[in-house]
Amino acid sequence: MDGKDPIGQGLITYANEQVINWVTTLADSFRVGADMGMVRFQFRVFRRALFLFKGSFVICQAGVERRVGFDNGVEGSIAEDTYFAMQALTQGYTFGWVEGEMWEKSPFSLWDFLQQRKRWMQGIYLVVHDNRLAFRSRACLALALYSWLTLPLTTSNVILSVLFPIPVGQCIDFICGFVGAVNFYLYIFGAMKSFSLRRLGTIRFVLCVLGAIATIPIVVVCENVAVVWGLFGDKRRFYVVNKAMRPEHVV
Repeated sequence: MDGKDPIGQGLITYANEQVINWVTTLADSFRVGADMGMVRFQFRVFRRALFLFKGSFVICQAGVERRVGFDNGVEGSIAEDTYFAMQALTQGYTFGWVEGEMWEKSPFSLWDFLQQRKRWMQGIYLVVHDNRLAFRSRACLALALYSWLTLPLTTSNVILSVLFPIPVGQCIDFICGFVGAVNFYLYIFGAMKSFSLRRLGTIRFVLCVLGAIATIPIVVVCENVAVVWGLFGDKRRFYVVNKAMRPEHVV
């Protein structure tokens, strides 16, 4: 940050120190790639939290935090970080990219991974549909949300397009292929950013990158379940993901 923006956010990585669950940690490589791509782009170019805002790594001026606040009722409590960002955006505050790295742990189980995604979807859904926020502040977030909600249709299309092929033209084929390629790239880039080649060595490093790609089917299943469950389930319950680690005993 250059001091021009009262709110900032930076990169969050998940593969530091002890890895508790390799599947969820490798799956979160996508989030690392998204941080370095979409999140950094929206802050550097637009200075706005347009599509995504995560609460694990936030730098904010104390006065701004008091004026924006976190006491926003149930609708602002499930994805409180996103609501805070949309509220700040509505009040005209700008955002900057922080050149730093925050270490975080991925969920310790696939159940927590699924519940985490479900809560995110439900919380963002409540934010998008809260009319107390200016529509201009949540318009891009709504676009991201409804793109996420179409995931079951997108996933089913992978199978249906093979069984019932319909010619759609080279332009649509290119767009679909490009979107798929970008998703693969985010996993690869995120894994390369998360793991240290110097610490792991070439073989283990390459295995981690390949492992991140191998988690894609698991992530697709979890994300589809989270979307359906979150869309039709109770959207006002907050599931707490347990990331408490037992202290190591030193002898």
